[in-house]
Amino acid sequence: MSSTEAAKAPDLKERAIAYAEGLAAASDLDLSVEHHDVGDDNLWIKFDGPDSRFLVGRSGQVLDALQYLTLLSVNRRGPLTGARLRVTFDADSYRARREVTLKKLARELSEQVRATGQEAVLDPLSAMERRIVHQAISDEEGIRTYSEGEDPDRYIVIAPA
Repeated sequence: MSSTEAAKAPDLKERAIAYAEGLAAASDLDLSVEHHDVGDDNLWIKFDGPDSRFLVGRSGQVLDALQYLTLLSVNRRGPLTGARLRVTFDADSYRARREVTLKKLARELSEQVRATGQEAVLDPLSAMERRIVHQAISDEEGIRTYSEGEDPDRYIVIAPA
């Protein structure tokens, strides 16, 4: 990111936070909004509170949809310099729990692939989830991963190296 783009990132972050707070207020749910910078052009927004579980949806679909709408709104109205903001939404610690589940699945499947010599194919995953799986077993000997298909049906294959 150039220095001009980095200078615009705080403005984009402020817009994303305001958008998330607006979503929480409009939802009529008992929620609070926390945010953490994760680099110049990355922001993590967490919805917390007794009703936060309602923002997860099936397989995180509600979170993903709200995150996508926020990105469209913030980046569409962003500066003409090309600065872009990446925002990750979380609620009820869903993302952390999902990461643990995906890493465990990746390790189990890599052991199975190593034992049988046959590829294992995962169900379609989001880009964020595919990255978690690739990284989880990237250092394992005798195993390789690759993605196939087109979004939203892109999936990972775990194969012998």
